[in-house]
This record gives sequence, C-alpha cells and structure tokens, in this order.
Amino acid sequence: MGVRAVVHLSAGLALAALAFAFGRWLRDPEPGGSLIVLLLGSGVVALAARRLYGAGGLGRAPAPVAPPAPPAPPPPPDDRLDLNAASAAELERLPGIGPVGAGRIVEEREANGPYRSVGDLVRVAGFGPGRVRGLGGRVRV
Repeated sequence: MGVRAVVHLSAGLALAALAFAFGRWLRDPEPGGSLIVLLLGSGVVALAARRLYGAGGLGRAPAPVAPPAPPAPPPPPDDRLDLNAASAAELERLPGIGPVGAGRIVEEREANGPYRSVGDLVRVAGFGPGRVRGLGGRVRV
C-alpha cells in the first residue's frame, strides 16, 4: 500500500469519524469527548486534504518536465561590408560602385566623420535614396 492510499484511507476514516461525532454532538451537545473527537477529526481531514490536493501534493500528477532546449545555432557570419572601415578598393567590389564613387564615400567619411546608418550615404554626391536602397543588404555600419 502506497503513501497516497494511506492518506486517502486516513482522510476517509477521519471523515467518517467526523460525521459520527457531529451526529453524537447534535444529540447531546455537551462539551467533552464528542466535541474533541469532532475537532480532531476535522483537523485530520483538513491536513489530509491539504497534503493530497495542495500544490505538489500526492493527489496531483507531477508536472511534466520539459526537455532542455537545444542550444541556439550561432548567428550566420555577417558578410556585409562595413562602410566605416572599408577601403576604396573594397567598396569598388560592390555592384554599381566604381572607383569614383568609392573614393567619394571614403572622402565623405574622412571629412565629416563616420556613417551612423546606411542611409547616411545620401551625404555622398551621386548617391540618391534609390542607389542607397540598392546597397542596403550589402553594406552595414
């Protein structure tokens, strides 16, 4: 017989004793034996119910344990070209940028400080919003 069965049995017996004692107390309501049995029985029932059905009690199924999550895959390498670190030769390898455009990008960076976003390329002569959008996935800051 397991612990759970013993607790159920004791709770049932205590409930029966509680009903018996309450019946006797209703017929003869004098303080004494019946009242003490009534109070003890109610305490046992309350304790058993709390043990059985409380959080983590024996009457509840154990919470399923989720397997640990697999480690996250490493982020893919960022192969975009950094506008603030690239040389003119590296910038020339981008589609649509020749030696003149690459030189202007480097000159603008050296003259007015680093780019804070890819959109800052519009500061460079010859680079409008459409041309900058075309480079968006190939460059970063």
